[in-house]
Amino acid sequence: MLRNRLLSTATIVLILLLAISVSAQDATYGEAPMLAALVEAGDLPPVAERLPANPAVVEAIDSIGVYGGTWHRAWRGVNDFHAFGRIIYDPVLRWPLDPNDNVQPGLAERWEWNEDGTTLTLYFREGLRWSDGEPFTVDDVIFWWEAIETDTNVTTAIHSEWMAGGEPMTLEKVDDNTITLNFAAPNGLAETVGLAFHGNQWPLGFERFGFYAPQHYLAQYHPEYSDTGSYEQFEAMAFDYNVDRPVMTAWKITQYEEGTTLMVAERNPYYWRVDTEGNQLPYIDNVYFHFVENSDGVNAMGIAGDLSMQARAISLTQYPVYQENAEAGNYHMLLWPQATASNATIWFNQSYSDDQYRELFTDLRFRRAMSHAIDRDTLNNVVFLGQGTPRTESVVPDSQCYVPELENVHGEFDPALATSLLDEIGLVKGSDGFYTFANGDPLLLVVETANVEATLADSLELIAQWWNEVGVRTDVEAMTRDVFWPRQGANESMISTWTTDRGLVPMVDPIYQIPFDERSWMAPAYGTWYKTGGAQGIEPTAEFRAMMDLYDEYRTSIDPARQVEICREIVSNATENLWTIGTVGLVPNPVVVKNNFMNVSPNHTADWIIMSPGTMNPAHFYFSDGGAGG
Repeated sequence: MLRNRLLSTATIVLILLLAISVSAQDATYGEAPMLAALVEAGDLPPVAERLPANPAVVEAIDSIGVYGGTWHRAWRGVNDFHAFGRIIYDPVLRWPLDPNDNVQPGLAERWEWNEDGTTLTLYFREGLRWSDGEPFTVDDVIFWWEAIETDTNVTTAIHSEWMAGGEPMTLEKVDDNTITLNFAAPNGLAETVGLAFHGNQWPLGFERFGFYAPQHYLAQYHPEYSDTGSYEQFEAMAFDYNVDRPVMTAWKITQYEEGTTLMVAERNPYYWRVDTEGNQLPYIDNVYFHFVENSDGVNAMGIAGDLSMQARAISLTQYPVYQENAEAGNYHMLLWPQATASNATIWFNQSYSDDQYRELFTDLRFRRAMSHAIDRDTLNNVVFLGQGTPRTESVVPDSQCYVPELENVHGEFDPALATSLLDEIGLVKGSDGFYTFANGDPLLLVVETANVEATLADSLELIAQWWNEVGVRTDVEAMTRDVFWPRQGANESMISTWTTDRGLVPMVDPIYQIPFDERSWMAPAYGTWYKTGGAQGIEPTAEFRAMMDLYDEYRTSIDPARQVEICREIVSNATENLWTIGTVGLVPNPVVVKNNFMNVSPNHTADWIIMSPGTMNPAHFYFSDGGAGG
């Protein structure tokens, strides 16, 4: 009897699902006039046949839009991929619009884990199609795995989110829309790192991440699938700037050639998202990318009113000029808080090769002293026009991992306390006013930086001045990025500097929280040890090992609530111990928006890991006048 009741329940659920599917296909959908004309001419199937059975529905930030217009953006060439990549954020699962929510459906409408977290089943939307009209199926995922991710001619090593228990995952096709990912151990990174962050179409520009690729198009160029294929040809045909390659995104590049001054992306007629009234997205017809040489060119276009909407490379130092020209340019400015915990961040290398300095840097009292010697209020007012927040916490307030009471721990400007701590350590101040080691050896801090943003250089100049004033002799050495980056990762730098982004979802790439790999400049040799499982690098101290063990638990948990608990504990530990020393963060990212450009959120914590402004669903941006004045 019980079995019969269970079967009846399952039958009812199946009937309901079928009813929903039929209802979705029978729905009346709206479409762009340019596509309706193609349908009328017989060159394109009706919109209901181009959409999946259950299209993704986008809730408007402000209002239902109207079709038409061209979105004008500035673009600094092929290496400026994110000028395009961030507005076509369409992975298998998605980061949420609200950072406090969990991962959301994307190409996959739902997913489920088995009881022990070793098998993840993905249910893709039935009826998805590539931009050329060909069906999208899980075969496109299997093709990515076999022809790209596990082919060492294309991908040097399998990405860590697809490894668990020391073994790569295995894939099992259930049907055209359903696939299981099987792991040797629980995998807590699959949803976030694998599918929400890296789960786009391969390759994501110059970044070698992805989770699916158009088999029907690319197989002909792959040497394992075609007698005439080659890896060089495969790479060229797979790249985003190939105008013939089909996509799953809202817009597809249709005009590009090397040396061009204008790149054009056109709406995808098979795009699988609709608004709440059933209108197929995107609203905007085309996106024009105007080539400029550098950030100065981006801002020149913005100030002149030639950009429809852009946050990328819009300079805070030019904000007053933007405001002066806003009325004439028919635009307004937004100030998005960035998920940058600190814009000028300092790492004392606790795995440094010199014994005296390593012992000094490992002493929390020293790190506290140097933190208290920084006047963060002055730094904010002088360098960041008073727009930032003096703080030391390594994540931002919108993060699920944020701990309010640690906002500016050890961050008060207190030179007397700094001096007291330096004396307590046993450093000796000479007649010249500068400290030496207890044995009389000179003490000189060398802070290394790359020639990047002027705000970082200006910040370090002030910080070095304050450290010299408390008696710690400090020099700043700037170098080109091609010299700087290898030195930091090779454990050759005494003190490293950069900005700390990743402030919303720090566990996706926890390089600022624990020695995760060679980019964790609080102890790059410890990070190398962790990355290689002890085969290389230097074995970490017990306090670092404890946090590494905690992160290992994070990696094997599929419970989002437990992951948040672990994240908060790691962030608290890293912040209280000043492994990463922040100064001024939350400096806003100015955004220029034409007055007729709609559905742009005024309150959006921006970060490259969530592909800002991708979580706002740029496909539902629109011009209030249909682009007539856009």
